[in-house]
Amino acid sequence: ILGMWATLMLLSFVATFLRPEVWAGDNAMFGQWPTIAILWLIVTVFFDWVIQSTGMGATQAAIVLAVAGILVSGPLPGWMFFGAAASMAATNALQILIFWYVSAAVYGKLSSEPTPVHE
Repeated sequence: ILGMWATLMLLSFVATFLRPEVWAGDNAMFGQWPTIAILWLIVTVFFDWVIQSTGMGATQAAIVLAVAGILVSGPLPGWMFFGAAASMAATNALQILIFWYVSAAVYGKLSSEPTPVHE
């Protein structure tokens, strides 16, 4: 869980330089970085619960959750209903997929059982 959380924090840090307009945090509840840290902790605990209750692989669950977020409340409705630019919607969707997939891959690597060594 901590590895996934740390990965999301690192990705957020990198994203603040690549897309500062999106990650400004002007209206953040507790300030930009404390709010991001709390948000990613909640997401990570939720992700762990999804993995534990469904038995899905980490990256498979991440893709399902990412696509669900994109379709339901993310870039797709923003583009279709609120006139967001298609390029911005595509960029946001790609960022969501990257965040979910990379952090889930770290989660999977750190939480998987070690492979037995055959002699």
